[in-house]
Formats: sequence, C-alpha cells, structure tokens
Amino acid sequence: MKISIAGTGKIVEEVLKMLQHEFAGRIEVTGIFSREKSVEHAIDLCQAYAPTGFVYTDYARMLQEAEADFVYIANANHVHYEYAMQAIEAGHNVIVEKPIAVDRVETDALFDAAVQHCVYCLPAFSLLYMPMFRQLTELLPQLGTIRMVNGCYSQYSSRYDRYLKGEITPVFDPEQSGGCLRDLNIYNLCFTIGLFGPPRTIRYARNLGYNGIDTSGTLLMQYPTSVVSMGAAKDSDGLSFACIQGEKGYIEVKGSVSILQEFTLHLRGQEPQTFKADPTRHRLSYEFEEFLNLIEDRPNCHIVIPYVCRVAQEIAIALERMKSEE
Repeated sequence: MKISIAGTGKIVEEVLKMLQHEFAGRIEVTGIFSREKSVEHAIDLCQAYAPTGFVYTDYARMLQEAEADFVYIANANHVHYEYAMQAIEAGHNVIVEKPIAVDRVETDALFDAAVQHCVYCLPAFSLLYMPMFRQLTELLPQLGTIRMVNGCYSQYSSRYDRYLKGEITPVFDPEQSGGCLRDLNIYNLCFTIGLFGPPRTIRYARNLGYNGIDTSGTLLMQYPTSVVSMGAAKDSDGLSFACIQGEKGYIEVKGSVSILQEFTLHLRGQEPQTFKADPTRHRLSYEFEEFLNLIEDRPNCHIVIPYVCRVAQEIAIALERMKSEE
C-alpha cells in the first residue's frame, strides 16, 4: 500500500516511525505535504522515515503526482474538511485524523462526497480498531445492566505554559477548532459511543482560558439505564482511567482509553481477570492494518470499517449538539 501525508505534526512523526517499524516493505510513504515554514522538518521526516518519498509545498501537486492508495490527513483540526474534500474530489481514498471534521455538516459532506466519487473516507479513530476494544465489547454483557461509566484523561499540555504566556498554538486556538474536548475528551466520547451508541442527552461543563478555549472539562451523558461522566484536562495533571459499572460487576481500565493497554474484569464472587495488549504492537498499527486489508480486499475489514464510520458520524452529531447548547 502507498500513502501520502498532509501534515508534519507530532502524530505524523509517530505514524511514520510506526510504519517504518511494523510495515516496512508493506506500506510506502510517497509524499509529505508541508507548509513553507515547516519544510525543513518535513525534509527531516522524509529522510528519516520515508526515503523514497518527496516533500511538497503544493498540496494539489502532491495529489496529482504522488502515487498513493490513501491520502492521510493529519494537519490542524479546522482544515481536515478542506484537505480531505480536495483529495476526495481528486479521486483519492482518504484517512482523516480525529476529529474527522468540526461538525456534522462537514462530516456528512465528506462521506457523501466519498460515495459520489467512489472512494473511501476513513476516520483514524485508533481506539475502535484495537483488538482490546473489541475484546472489552465482547465482555460487557457479563456485567449485566450497565449503571455508571466514569473516567478521566489528564495530560498536562507541553504547550500550556506557552499559552499562559500569551502564545496561542493551534491546540489552544478556538479559530482552529482546538481545545480539550476535540483533543483529549474526544477519545472518551469515542470510547463511550463506540460501546453504547449515541446518548439520549449530552452536556459539557468546561474550564475556559483567557481566549475562550476549553482547557479542561467533563462530559455528562445520559443513557436509558446508565449515566456517563468522562473528564479530560490539558491544564493539569491527574489520573487517567475508566470504569464501567454493571449490576454484576465492573471493568477497570488502567490509563487512558485512547491507548487501552490494560483492563481488568471484576465479577461478583469471582477472581478478577486482567487483559493486556500485545506489547510488541504500536497502538496505531491496528488501524493501518485495517486500511491495508481494505486495499487487499480481505473480508474482516468490511465489518470493522463501516462500524468505525458510523461511530464517527455519531461523534460529529454529539459535538454539534454540545456546540448548539453553548
């Protein structure tokens, strides 16, 4: 499989390292698009992890010249739609980082355009592709009726100190669709909707910075038999975890659900069972395995990928509902 990439941020370097380590000879990076100010970094990335690829500062030219089965959209949140739509209209399959777009209108437009142009538009919600997530889903019925879900994802941002001094980077810029909800709490939203579907009601209580950006906050979701409370913070340190409570027991997730490295099943009257992810696999490798399977037309991907796309649409609807209540 061949891919080209739009973006040069942290996630791009992480993906490039992972592809080099786990998909050498199977997935080739043919091009990296960069803005002028990041060209040197893009060249460094190309030389280190994609020696057969080319760096482009003209996105349309990359779409035309770089041979690719997929274009991976991994730049700032607020331009996901623009870059993905341009690639789709040029006849390319696309993989779009979270959030796939800033609202439901953009998300639906991308999926509609993909159908019209007979290409794939695939969300890069890594959590939903993980075997550990599917295993957790299969164990849920053992808990009986779910009554409560709570958790938190706290990660003091490396850019927060700069923000406090007045330097606004994209993740703390409302105009670029930054904020804790779309950067961290979206993983909690993905985890919850991926397991239980769309909630009946959803609210977001947040701490706001001096420019109106949410630096931390808590999602409150109501389901027919349960209530969900999931927090996230970029302005403070704290525990990252999740707990799903049912009438017959509970599941404890250690660490952020975005990584989902380990969870323990506690059933009343039974010894706890702990499940751990394969330590030799990178958390992002599973989604790219599915994309590769799709190109090779393996049957299983036709089950996983439609599910991920449906969850992405439900997340977009939830984000829109919260935005309308602000």
